Formats: sequence, C-alpha cells, structure tokens
Amino acid sequence: MNWLVSLLLGPEVAAALLATTVVGFGARFSSRSPRDHELLKRAMWWLPVIGVPLIFSTLWAPGARSWWWLGRANGAATLALLVSSFKLATAYGPTRSRQSGARNPILNVLTLGIVVGALANAAAGALILAKHQAAFAGWFHDHRFIGCLLTLLAAVPIGLAMTLVVGTVASLGFAVAILFNR
Repeated sequence: MNWLVSLLLGPEVAAALLATTVVGFGARFSSRSPRDHELLKRAMWWLPVIGVPLIFSTLWAPGARSWWWLGRANGAATLALLVSSFKLATAYGPTRSRQSGARNPILNVLTLGIVVGALANAAAGALILAKHQAAFAGWFHDHRFIGCLLTLLAAVPIGLAMTLVVGTVASLGFAVAILFNR
C-alpha cells in the first residue's frame, strides 16, 4: 500500500481533525455566557465518546491492522484529547486564574478518554491478533461469547497501563505549561 494513502487515512489525520474542530468550537463558544458554558460542558463529555472511536475507526483503513498502527492511534488519541481538553478548559474555565475548577474539564476528558480508549484498545488488539494469528481467529470464531467477554476483561489492565502513561504525559504537559506561564 502506498505510504501516502496510509498516512492520509491514519489516526493522526483523524486526531488533527478532531483537535481542529474542538479548537474552533471552543473559540466560537467562549463568551462565558450561560448558554456557551452549557454547550462547552456538553462538549466536554462528548469529546472522548466521539473522538476516541473516530480515531480508532481508522483501523478499517487498508493496511492499518498492525501493532504499529495501534501505537500510532494511542499516541494520536492522547495528544488530541490533551489539546482539545486544554482548549475546553480555557474556554470553559473561570476567568480568575486561581479558582480550582479551571482544570476539571481536562481531568474529566482524560478519565473518560482512558475508559473509552481501553475498550477500543482491547477490541483493536483482538482484531489485530486475529489478522496475524490464524489459530486465534479460529478460536475466537468458535467461542464468540467467551472471546468477547475476555476482550472486555482485557480492557481492565489496558486501562490501568493507559492511566499510568496518560497521567505521566499529562503531568509533564502541565509542568511545561506552568513553567511557561510564569
């Protein structure tokens, strides 16, 4: 497959489209009116529910079912959620900089993003493994209920690992943002 087509149908492009849309949305609805505040609050909850599956839907692109793609999708989803949630926090947060509620959208988006991302990772991992291992694909086909249940159970350790990685990345991002705000 052509590398340009793979790049254009990749998770990075979907993440860039998501982040661009959210930045534009946050810029449009940042007047601090009650209506805009309510719209941004709804967007905060819908961002991971729509954004993560959008990024992981690139799994169906030709040549995407590989472990390399899964790493790219996770990196793109994490970066898109961080950028988007930071924009929502600046648009949604209070005007005074010392109030504690200014960072709640970031934490809410990342927490829900980790839950949705863990489920997406478990499902994508099962599909990638079925593509590369014929024995796994045959077993999964013969034991659909147990296979789906084990895939759901696999989301728990995946979610724990994602919490550690995303928490570290977010902490480093906050530290850099605080350094540059001084």
